[in-house]
Amino acid sequence: MQIAQKKITKFQKEILDWYAQNQRKLPWREMPVGTSLQQRAYRILISEVMSQQTQILRVIPKYHAWLAAFPTIEDLATAKVSDVLQHWSGLGYNRRALNLKKTAEMIVKDYGGKFPQEEKTLRRLPGIGEYTARAILCFAFDEQVAVVDTNVRKVILTQFSQRHREERSDVAISHEIASSLRGLAMTEKEIEEVAERLLPIGKAYEWNQALMDYAAAMLKKEKIPIPKQSKFIGSHRYYRGQVLKLLLQKKHVLIKGVGPLIKKDYTVSEGQWLHRLLEELQDEGFIVIEKDSIHLS
Repeated sequence: MQIAQKKITKFQKEILDWYAQNQRKLPWREMPVGTSLQQRAYRILISEVMSQQTQILRVIPKYHAWLAAFPTIEDLATAKVSDVLQHWSGLGYNRRALNLKKTAEMIVKDYGGKFPQEEKTLRRLPGIGEYTARAILCFAFDEQVAVVDTNVRKVILTQFSQRHREERSDVAISHEIASSLRGLAMTEKEIEEVAERLLPIGKAYEWNQALMDYAAAMLKKEKIPIPKQSKFIGSHRYYRGQVLKLLLQKKHVLIKGVGPLIKKDYTVSEGQWLHRLLEELQDEGFIVIEKDSIHLS
């Protein structure tokens, strides 16, 4: 994708100037004095996984509580699954909490408690994809890499879509111009290529944070073609969460009583569905199925 260097330079300045005046104060951006790189990596991992599809205002108190309970990667590795799920409660996607614990166990066992500093190696850890791996590398270890999340995609789509390049190829558009654009379309590969082109030399940390803050503040109401999250209430994921929520309240639950406790209109005919759901949770390490009851792993 061809983008004039003049346009890139101007866009970089506009975004960084905006960020200097409007950056969010977030606890994972303000590490305590003396925090080691490895401890930074742990805190970044927790903040990034918690922030996935969750409002930041909900994440902040959970982040503080999590670090109070599991201050280091070693503490998380040795924690009980029930304690991990208890501190994750309210964030949704309980698999993420279990993946965090599994990742902690692997880092302690296989890497001596130190985070790998190669993207490919990080992505082999449970629940860590391209975005999270790059976030750890950039925000913890100051690697000069582009970090592309939904917010960054929004900025790139509104600023550098094909339609925009045809209409206003020599300037970076304002928020008002962006709001008038519709039908924006770019492939994921094109978005990643643009993200790499935009990266200011030596300023990856500041730049990636700036793009995220800009999108969160300025592009809230834009109709941008980013896939939306599917309905949660009544979904398979919802009932998985209800089982775990139930077991956080009661240590053991009789299997025959689980259905009515997690689903108001549960009927005996749904027994096979419930059995598959419980087996799935057991296979993933969340629960243990005994002869006639279940409990957390």
